[in-house]
Amino acid sequence: MNRDLNWNEQEFNIILLNPHSTDYELSAKLNGRQAEAISNLRAFIHNYHIKGNISGLSKLMITRLSQGYWECPRCHHKAIKDDYASNKGWIP
Repeated sequence: MNRDLNWNEQEFNIILLNPHSTDYELSAKLNGRQAEAISNLRAFIHNYHIKGNISGLSKLMITRLSQGYWECPRCHHKAIKDDYASNKGWIP
């Protein structure tokens, strides 16, 4: 099944809310997204917090990532806002 190259907000949230799932597990949840495409997106998410190449992220994705409160699917670094000292309300 060919998918739109653009990821929608719901798909992106599934990626962010499941940092410990494999690319193949997420492929099943994302109805047709290939594991390779998921892996590529996860690499760009990782690059976001290490200040690397983020050319594969849309404005919507960058806006969501800048809000914090997500876990990197590659290295499991918890991205929180600088002024957010406690983990109350942490997602996931």
